[in-house]
Amino acid sequence: MRRPPRLTIEIAQRHYLAYLLLPHPLKMALLSPQSRTRLDLINQTFNEEIYSGESATSYDRIHRYAEAEQHEYPAQLLISNVWAPDGYGRALEVGAGTGYFTAALARRAETVLAVEPVADMRQLLEQRCRREGLTNIQVRGGSAFDLSAVVPDASIDSACLIQSLHHFHRREEIFAALGRAVRPGGRLFLVEPHHNLRRLTRLVRHYFTTYRAPGFWRQERNWATHDFLTRREVLTLCRRAGFRDVRISAFWFPYSRRLVPDPRRRFDVERILGAIPLFRHVAGVLSVVARKA
Repeated sequence: MRRPPRLTIEIAQRHYLAYLLLPHPLKMALLSPQSRTRLDLINQTFNEEIYSGESATSYDRIHRYAEAEQHEYPAQLLISNVWAPDGYGRALEVGAGTGYFTAALARRAETVLAVEPVADMRQLLEQRCRREGLTNIQVRGGSAFDLSAVVPDASIDSACLIQSLHHFHRREEIFAALGRAVRPGGRLFLVEPHHNLRRLTRLVRHYFTTYRAPGFWRQERNWATHDFLTRREVLTLCRRAGFRDVRISAFWFPYSRRLVPDPRRRFDVERILGAIPLFRHVAGVLSVVARKA
C-alpha cells in the first residue's frame, strides 16, 4: 500500500511557499487528492475571470504586444524566421488567446487550428482574422486536456504552445493529447518561461513582501497555476508523449537587453549563449523543438 507523502500541500490552507517554489511535477505529486480536484475548478474559474469581458479586450494592451518586446520575444522571431523553414503545414495552436501569435503562424502555414477555451478570447481571435484577412485559421473552443474532441488523430504537422503551458497543471494529459494529434514525423514547437534560480529568487522576495500575508494566500484564486518549466520537465513530457530529437534553446539572459538593445542582434547572441551549459541555466525563456517518432 502506497503511503501518503509526509509533506502534503493543501490548497488555501498550508505550505504556500512550497507551492510557489517547487518544480511543477513535484508540486503536483505533493498535492492532496482533494486539492488536485479543487485546482481544476480554481484554474477554470480564474481563467474565465481574467480572460473574459474587459480583461479579454485589453489583453494585448496589458501585455504590450507590438509595443514592448518582453512578451513577444523570442516567440515572434522564432515563429517567423527560425522554426519550420519549409512552413508549418497543418498547424495546431493550443491556448491561442487573442491570436497574436496565431496570425504569425498562419502566414507560414497551410491551415491553423486555433484552440482557445474562453469564448471572449475566441471572439477577439476571429475579429483579428477578419481584420488581417487571414482565411486559413479555424477557431475552436474546447479543453487542452481533450484535443481529440476537435482534432483527429495524426492530422497535425506542427503543434504549437506559445506562452500558455505554464497556466496548465495537468500537463501530461495535454502532451498525451498532442502526441495523438501530431502525425509521425510531425513537430512540436514550444516557448515557455524557465523555472530556475532566478525565478526562485524572485518568488522568495515577493513571498516576504506580499505572498506570505494570510489575506493573500488564503484566497483560492492565488493558487491558480502559474508554474514555469524546468528543462528536465520539458524533456520528460516530450519523451513520454512520443516526441524525440528534443532541442532546447535558451533566451532572455540577465542584462542582455541593456548590452544588446537590438532584438535581432540579441537573438543571434543568445542562440549562441543558450548552447553553453553554464549560461543556459540562467536564461528566462526556453524554446523547444521536437519531432514525433
